[in-house]
Amino acid sequence: MPCALGLVLSVLLACTSGSGGTPPRGKLIQVHVNVFAWNDARVGAMLIDKTGRRTGWNVDRPIREIAGTIHGYGSEEGLPQEPGDSADVHEPPTVQPAPSDTVPGGPQPTPMYHYFTIQDSAHAPSVLDQGGCELRLDPDVGGKVHLTLLASGIGFSECSDTTSVWVQRGVPSRWRLSWKSAGEKCVVKIARMAASKPAR
Repeated sequence: MPCALGLVLSVLLACTSGSGGTPPRGKLIQVHVNVFAWNDARVGAMLIDKTGRRTGWNVDRPIREIAGTIHGYGSEEGLPQEPGDSADVHEPPTVQPAPSDTVPGGPQPTPMYHYFTIQDSAHAPSVLDQGGCELRLDPDVGGKVHLTLLASGIGFSECSDTTSVWVQRGVPSRWRLSWKSAGEKCVVKIARMAASKPAR
């Protein structure tokens, strides 16, 4: 009897874990968001998750509140020089520290481009699991801005969506970024959101 039970269990395990089982579904590993301003345009870009946490450009410096989200930025002119460089020895030092939720440092010029990488975080739920987030653009110099959303993972090929928009200084815009895995493929989308009503 014990031999018969062992044989039955072996057959059941072979059926459920063998090559005839259900193939693994795709899993998103990373999402990339790129914001690139053309010519002289300059725009602040910020990701906002469902809980209101932000990562990106906050008025005149970066802010990083979202776990698992990396933000980089720059321009054709390059990043501002470090204090003490020969080109800015005459600049007064920053006397007021940045707020606690922002990256330390003084005010910086608005960059030309921003790039975000969203991935799993070992310390807190990441935006990757939320299936999307809001992208807010705050133009400092008007012009054309190109947006790219790209996702990659296991079990499917890369997927992407792109769009371009003309922006005006002082006129922010909101965009819904969404992503998901669907069997052997992934789906991403950039969609413009309705403008917020001004507060009274």
